[in-house]
Amino acid sequence: MASLTINIEPELLEAAKAEAERRHTSVDQLVTDSLSAAVPKRHDEKRIRAFIELMNSGPLGHIDRPLTREEIYAERTWPRS
Repeated sequence: MASLTINIEPELLEAAKAEAERRHTSVDQLVTDSLSAAVPKRHDEKRIRAFIELMNSGPLGHIDRPLTREEIYAERTWPRS
């Protein structure tokens, strides 16, 4: 893990320590969580692309239009007696 040095106001540091104690964590973890939320996750983009590729490789293939009701329910129907 990398190390980071930051300069902040003493009042902010004291408030961060109090918040970390309230959450039963550390100031380091608060900073890490805050940065993680602020920076887009690349692995999410990769998973989304993989999911779209998986959808396009399905039995219907790549579809550029909305499916009709008949297409949606084609495999869900069965003979009724």
